[in-house]
Amino acid sequence: MNRNEEYQALLQELEATPPALDGTAERALRRRRRDRRLRLFGVPAGSLAACFIAFVLLVNLFPPFARACGNVPLLRALAQAVAWSPSLSAAVENDYVQPMGQSQTVNGITATIEYVIVDQKQVNIFFTLKGEGYESLSAEMPEFTPKQCCSVLGADTGQAPGTLLHFTLDYQDNDVPEGFTMAFAVTGETGTVAEDAPAAPSRSILDEPEWEEPDILASFTFELAFDPTYTAQGELVPVNSTFQLDGQTLMVKEVEVYPTHVRVNVEGAADNTAWLKDLDFYLENEDGERFDSISNGVSATGDPDTPAMKSFRLESPYFADSTHLTLHITGATWLDKNRERVRADLKNGTVEWLPEGVTVQAMQHRENGWVLTFDVTTPANTHNQVFESRYFDEDGTEHSMDNYGWSVLDEEHAEVYLPLKDCHQDTVWICPRWSHTTQAEVPVTIPIK
Repeated sequence: MNRNEEYQALLQELEATPPALDGTAERALRRRRRDRRLRLFGVPAGSLAACFIAFVLLVNLFPPFARACGNVPLLRALAQAVAWSPSLSAAVENDYVQPMGQSQTVNGITATIEYVIVDQKQVNIFFTLKGEGYESLSAEMPEFTPKQCCSVLGADTGQAPGTLLHFTLDYQDNDVPEGFTMAFAVTGETGTVAEDAPAAPSRSILDEPEWEEPDILASFTFELAFDPTYTAQGELVPVNSTFQLDGQTLMVKEVEVYPTHVRVNVEGAADNTAWLKDLDFYLENEDGERFDSISNGVSATGDPDTPAMKSFRLESPYFADSTHLTLHITGATWLDKNRERVRADLKNGTVEWLPEGVTVQAMQHRENGWVLTFDVTTPANTHNQVFESRYFDEDGTEHSMDNYGWSVLDEEHAEVYLPLKDCHQDTVWICPRWSHTTQAEVPVTIPIK
């Protein structure tokens, strides 16, 4: 029985409500503040949509029912899938899921494409890997035919067999296609280490990284086709609203609302003295329901011609039946245009300028280069990268930092390590990612619809 058949069989079982639960779905629905919109895609009445909303309500409102359902593998996978994303949770609750049920076994490893959540601009592919004798299994970055012009987020590595894994494809200028071929390799760990295995040698951040290629256990190729009803979902709302923040002029050009996320597209005026690097903002509907920034996944995309970020992501109100939406902007992060490169005097251990909350801790000259260490404290966000992973020497030649280091000490303190490999000059130019932050005294409010 494949996943599609298992899914349908399970939902048919749910139609036969146990006597003890008779009428609970109806009572729960009456307690809901208001009904959510259901999107039905050619599903017979009384089957998928009705059972799925009943399941979501029963699991959330009645722990005994949730415990009983916990024994069903597909439902456990669904619960894992919706736990970390408010937008995907809403998509699943509203029956916005395309079961795939494609499974292959190669060299004792079984890969199963369980289902996808897809709209006009994003593909979320959920799959499992199983194999006897492995402590963990990992999916390498996928490849696509034809080649996809999009950002790809890989799956978590080193997960226990059977864990629900997740690829995300995020399209910027192109729309999601009707389908493609996806290929990926699988690696794994058995958890055993040879008794005579040598201890790992002590290494410096300036040393060349050691990449030990893992053994490929199996390779898989899947043909994925997406229901065009799903890939057509999305709405572009023109806004063209200009506002001032920290002396800079910005315009919200448009807002794109998709089932999986919202995109707020912002453009800075040509005479601004700083590039926009981040926004603190949220959407709110007429019922006070709030939709915050994406916390797990693509949160923003940039302008390829400047350091500015131009498209910011929020959780989606797509399934909230909102009549009105208002954008609230509470702050921003900037990069001053005259701070894209700053001079570092390595010999004297100083930098001509640093972002707020960042100070020099040490500059150490070693046999194979320099290591620069910086303290990062609030108001800087200690979880954000402070510098670009590149620098320029005295002649203006660009160099990359392969082993850029970052250590979060606590919620308010972190350390950054810049390895300048094979650099023996006294002066270089390093590249801050941002210069300062702004908090709006009064939030900027922009009606979206």
